[in-house]
Amino acid sequence: MSNVLKPQTSPELNEETRNYVRCALQSGLVQLDDLKKIVASLLIESPDISPKRLSDGLIGGGLLTQWQANKLLAGKKRGFYLGSYRLLRPLGRGGMGVVYLGEHDVMCRLMALKILPPEATQDARRIERFKQEARAAAQLDHPNIVRAYDFADSGGKLFIAMEYVDGIDLHQAVLRDGNLSVSAAIDVLNQATLGLAHAHDRGIVHRDIKPSNLLLRTDGIVKLSDMGLARVGWDDVAASERTRLMGSIDFMAPEQAINSAGVDARADIYSLGCTLYFLLTGEVPFSGVTSDQKLAKHQTTPAPDVRIQCPACPPAVAELLMRMMAKRPDDRPKSAGALLAWIKQINSGNQLPCEDNQPLQSIAPAGDTACETQLFQNTIGDSSLLSGDSTAGSLGADDPPWDELNLGELPSFDEHVSSNASNPAQAKSASASDLSNTSSSVFSDPKRQAQREPQATPTSSHKTVSMLGFAFAVLVLVVVLSMVGYSAIGPSDPHMPKFQDVSDGKGRHMIIVHE
Repeated sequence: MSNVLKPQTSPELNEETRNYVRCALQSGLVQLDDLKKIVASLLIESPDISPKRLSDGLIGGGLLTQWQANKLLAGKKRGFYLGSYRLLRPLGRGGMGVVYLGEHDVMCRLMALKILPPEATQDARRIERFKQEARAAAQLDHPNIVRAYDFADSGGKLFIAMEYVDGIDLHQAVLRDGNLSVSAAIDVLNQATLGLAHAHDRGIVHRDIKPSNLLLRTDGIVKLSDMGLARVGWDDVAASERTRLMGSIDFMAPEQAINSAGVDARADIYSLGCTLYFLLTGEVPFSGVTSDQKLAKHQTTPAPDVRIQCPACPPAVAELLMRMMAKRPDDRPKSAGALLAWIKQINSGNQLPCEDNQPLQSIAPAGDTACETQLFQNTIGDSSLLSGDSTAGSLGADDPPWDELNLGELPSFDEHVSSNASNPAQAKSASASDLSNTSSSVFSDPKRQAQREPQATPTSSHKTVSMLGFAFAVLVLVVVLSMVGYSAIGPSDPHMPKFQDVSDGKGRHMIIVHE
């Protein structure tokens, strides 16, 4: 007999749990077969299945992410798909939209999907800026820049499909762990400058360099992200852009605050200097209560000496930082190439502290991703993210009746375990017909459960006893033949025990051992 436990029979789901099941199925995130397997395993412990317990089981089974499960528990059943992508969770919010982690439904490739927010879809200027970001990113192909692969429109939702970087942005890394070591900060500076040099050589100015736009991958690779404010080409631009302030104030070059459209590569070098200061100290270089106060300090206040906040910083790095943050563009390194030469000189001159060796791989451990409790975690069907869809997630009168969502009967749990152990891939893709041999109808209407309960019959019991008797007889025959064979070919031993097969005339056998 199998020692694998069977699930409890005839469990009843309350209305709340049934609504959760309906929501999960209608979302398209889980399939009927997989849902039944999870329920079968949960019934081993207890027949009481709440929405939270079922949700945790789906997460543990790898069928839902934590974000998806939370949204289903909140009643959200729409907004989990965008074009060919299944949305797994939010990654962050940029200046031009919300970024989600998505998985292609055919290629199973993970992508970062940047979606233009709904309030921008009626603004021709913002739509054009979003397209400009896609065009800028499409021109760049460098290991230290996040690659863009596609620009698409799905049901009026514009999005850019970009390379997914599994790691953490450096702003979050500093907030979490504190300032970086000097060697780690210089490594970040070198990689970011390599990416900038590639962009500048193609006439692209980023205009929004800051710690949160530097993504640190788990293998220690730094990537520039968010080309939302990038300017393509050196030609003059529309007058409307000259009067708009573009960039992040804490890291903005003085000339960019005056004329954002007229800046060149040296504005990115200034912003990169402010970023390096933050990585070494955990603070922005110029503090202030208001934005105007910060902008004024960028214009007139000398750059602070980083060694006041970071005594371990060597003089060569402090000098480089002062040059990068010079008020006049002409006093800064003239290009990213010139900055790379300066960094190379520092690295080759043994000017970094020997004991200050912090590999970047240790900062972003594998699987370290954006926090899943931030406020921007909407589905793309939420009214706060997509206009005109305030009903997303509600269970209204137009939803299919419960009978149409009947999941049928559960699979036998021991069959489920053995099939998973032998072939996990086949177990996951089992059809509904393979799961129809059941002991309960968990998700059906409780009134119908009595009609579907299988009843034991005398015929089936007789067959079971006959099969057991036949199996025992075969076992006895094998043992007797083995002993006879051994006696025929083996050495004679007077002390060897003798075996005798005795039948009681009723089909039952026993073996008597004579010493």
